[in-house]
Amino acid sequence: MSSKARYYLEQAIPEVDDLVDKGLFTKNEVSTIMKRRTDFEHRLNSRGSRIEDYEKYIEFESNVDKLRRKRVQRILEGTKPNSVSDWSIQQRIQFIFQRGCNKFPKELKFWSLYLNYLKTRGHKTSYRRIHSVYSQLLKLHPTNIDIWVSCAKYEYEVHANFKSCRTVFQTGLRFNPDSSALWYEYVKFELNFITKLINRRKVMGLINEREQELDMQAQRQEAKQNGDNDSEDDGENDDAAFAGPSTGDSMKDKLNELPEADMDMLGNEETNPALRGDIALTIFDVAMEKLGQSFLNTHRGYYAVTDSKPNHDLSVALVNKLFNYSLSYISLFSEFTDLHRDYLINHIIQYWKSNTYNVRLDQELPDIYVKLLILEITLNIRFMDASQLDVDQLQLSVNKFTAYKGKVTERIGKEVRASFVEYLQDHILSKLEQDHDPRYKIINAIIKKL
Repeated sequence: MSSKARYYLEQAIPEVDDLVDKGLFTKNEVSTIMKRRTDFEHRLNSRGSRIEDYEKYIEFESNVDKLRRKRVQRILEGTKPNSVSDWSIQQRIQFIFQRGCNKFPKELKFWSLYLNYLKTRGHKTSYRRIHSVYSQLLKLHPTNIDIWVSCAKYEYEVHANFKSCRTVFQTGLRFNPDSSALWYEYVKFELNFITKLINRRKVMGLINEREQELDMQAQRQEAKQNGDNDSEDDGENDDAAFAGPSTGDSMKDKLNELPEADMDMLGNEETNPALRGDIALTIFDVAMEKLGQSFLNTHRGYYAVTDSKPNHDLSVALVNKLFNYSLSYISLFSEFTDLHRDYLINHIIQYWKSNTYNVRLDQELPDIYVKLLILEITLNIRFMDASQLDVDQLQLSVNKFTAYKGKVTERIGKEVRASFVEYLQDHILSKLEQDHDPRYKIINAIIKKL
């Protein structure tokens, strides 16, 4: 037996003695358990150990702990004596997980099992412990987007720590500025945050800034107390900032365009642009810039070799790529019914009016140009319910269509008309009763006159 295996097994002696003293296990049962542990320790400390050995060891210890808890309920009638066997098995399981992660750092599935185990234990696992595991994992896999998103969601959805969540996203984007998925999740988080903040203030009637500030302080204090109440204590500071990987450059290792992790969220939508979604819009602008730069850097060499007009053809491909990204953000904005969705979507429309990368959309990318026009023409009726049809808004939309129709080519005009007619039929006309709703004839007449 190796000295390491012997050392780990000796650590279990106080535990098994306690189990016997309480009458939860017999000496024969304890002997069988220790034989199995000895076998597992031999496997783990051998050169040919596999990740499956760690998983089987964890499964065995979990079954032992389940049996122990059942016997506590039956023999000790559910009392909670504070002794070594009450926590030692769970601690051993965590230690086996950590040993497996150290030996097989590329086994992401095993890391995931470790995190899920810690999270499912609730307050029996400290926030610091999970925080530490995420930090280790991200230092080993800084380009894995799923891990960054999982870490950020844990910070916000479980602990309501929006400041730390922003830090996670911004740190992840320093390593992965070319990840459209990470930018998308960051924008989604900001929209979720302000939606919950606004709804909370409406429910609680928090009107003036002083009341709002006191409420935010109370939320931060509650989150801190939840962290302080964790059962485990590993000597780390709960208030410490997220300790993710570092790029090693204190000057360039910043995305200065992004919002600060701690900002003013007081007031209302009229007095504070942040509550209208301007933070998310700022992130969108930076995302388009960073994703555009990444696309150019990746494809510039290819176009320079294969085409006599590399720069312009590359710009056309770039616009096509970024516009498709923009459509995904429009779909995202449309989901947030408590925000001014038309305001958010209009920002994207205006972005594409002023950022075409020297590409004539109407000539070189007519499909995108038509989609952009339809977005603007239908913006004021996009979220209008057919049951509460506003004729004035519909007329405004028709006027915008008429104005654009007179400015574009005949071919573009026909495509815009076909798309506009299809939109009106699908979103308004199809939801009205043809025989009983007088508005049906009005809308149908408007469509025929287009």
